[in-house]
Formats: sequence, C-alpha cells, structure tokens
Amino acid sequence: YKWRLVSMWGEPELNYKVNQKFAEKVKAASNGRIQIETFSSGSLMPYTEYFDAVRAGVVDIVQAGGTYWAGKDPALAAVDLASIFIGDYPRMLTWMWGHGGINLAREAYAKWDLFYIGHHMYTYAGESIVAKKPIKTFDDIKGFKMRAPETMAPVWKALGANVLTIPGAEVYTALNTGLIDGADWSSPAANFRLKFHEVAPYYSRPGDYYMGGTGELTMKLDKWNALPDDLKVIIEEAARVQAFDMWIQTSYDDLTSVGKLTAAGAKMFTWDAEVTTKVKQLISDVNRDLVLKSEGGKKIYDNIQAYLKLIGG
Repeated sequence: YKWRLVSMWGEPELNYKVNQKFAEKVKAASNGRIQIETFSSGSLMPYTEYFDAVRAGVVDIVQAGGTYWAGKDPALAAVDLASIFIGDYPRMLTWMWGHGGINLAREAYAKWDLFYIGHHMYTYAGESIVAKKPIKTFDDIKGFKMRAPETMAPVWKALGANVLTIPGAEVYTALNTGLIDGADWSSPAANFRLKFHEVAPYYSRPGDYYMGGTGELTMKLDKWNALPDDLKVIIEEAARVQAFDMWIQTSYDDLTSVGKLTAAGAKMFTWDAEVTTKVKQLISDVNRDLVLKSEGGKKIYDNIQAYLKLIGG
C-alpha cells in the first residue's frame, strides 16, 4: 500500500513532524507493507478541500480538525469540541477511550463513508491570540481584524471584531500585510515556531481564551475495511502513539516557549476579567448551539454531559 497523507499543519510546525513520525512508525511496524508520504498544509490543495479529497480517494489519509467540517455535519465538529466542553485533555482522553467517545466519533464519520482512526491533541497551555497591538478591553476588540477558525468566528463577531477565516499557512503574510490585526491559530509555542512574533509582537496569556480542540486522522471506510486485521492494528496503535507524542512534545514546547518569546521581544497581554468571562461564555454557548443542530451532534453532546455528571463536573 502506498498512501498519501495530507496534514492541516505547516511544514515548520512540530505537529507536522509528528505526522511524519506516524508515517515512519507505520512503515517500520508493517515491514514496508504500508508506505505513507506526508504533505503539509496547502501543498496539495487548500485545507477546505481535504474532506472531499479523502472521500474521493484523491488522498488516502487526512490529518485535520472536524470543526472545519461543521458546515457539512455538526456531529463532526462535536467530536473535536469535546476537549472544550470537558475543559481539559486528560478528562477528554478518559471520555474518548473510557466513556465511549471513540465509538461515537467513528459512528459520526461512518455516515460520510470515512473511518475515524484516532485523534490528536496539540497544546498544553491552551490557545493564545497573536496580535499587532494588545487586546485588553471590549473597546480594543471592536473593529479588530481577527483571523479565527470557523467555530470561533461567531464569538469574535459577537464581540464586534471583523473576522476572516483564512488557513493557518496564510496567517504570517496576512499579519505582515495588515490584512488582519491578530489571529487565533494555536498555542504560544506553535505560534512562535511560525515566527508570528516577528510581525505581531503581542500574545494573550494562555488560559484566558480556551483549551484547544482536538483533531483527527481519517480515511475512506471501504479502504479501511479492506485492510488485513494486522495492518489495522498497526495503524490504530501508531495513531494512538502519535496522539501521545503530539501532546507531550507540544506541551514541552509550550512550557518552554515563554522565555523564547520574551527573548525575541514579544510581550504577553492579559484581558480584563470581564472580557475573559464573556469570551469563555460565548465559546461555550456558540459551540453548544452549533453541535445541537444535528442529531449526531446532540448525541455526542449529551454523552459528554452524562460523562461530566458521572465524574462530578
């Protein structure tokens, strides 16, 4: 089997390097029976086309985020938003692998003839806004030109920002040319690796915004079903290792990034308490309303709420 994997992550990003290690592990464990060539964000097609590309067989595996496919089916976004609804990655992991989350994820993707191989996590500190000027108050946000992912765009619009939803690979240029004033892309370390601080020297304190969502590895369901059982095990286990590797490595990156950002001249800003409270409430409300638009999304959301009740919050 010779496959192509296209990733949402850009070539400089640590996450993409973990994608490459996933491919290496699969090749080694299968004794070369599966060879996966990896492609970074935008190198084959715009990320907005990944979903249709894997369904059509143009690529074999997609590493992306279900929130990008919310317009097709909110249930796909509900899977990735679990970490936001639950509040942190450790409890999200126990929901995914202990409370049946993985089965719900696979059920949601199967409706689109896709197999949900596994998830990935990509931050310890949480998402951080990069900006050309500090944002502290509601007045600072009004008219601010913000790049945001599809699921967060309504949050910033509600606060009065002008929102663009452009790929992460275009953020640096957009900041440099003034197309945007700031961006919600990833964690402090990931933003540092992409050198956003060169053109946007301010970043928000991690924790003021939200814990990152998760992403997923998916492939065509019939292609998965046709695999021998031993190769299925190899791919699933390599995906679980990738999820662990990505979280550990990006967590270390986040924990050591503050010093690097300071040395590079970047400055951290803190939102007013009322802004943080409002933003977190909007994120919860907007994403809840999104996933409840479909039966599949409601099923996942209700399962998460039952899990939270079971563990006491």
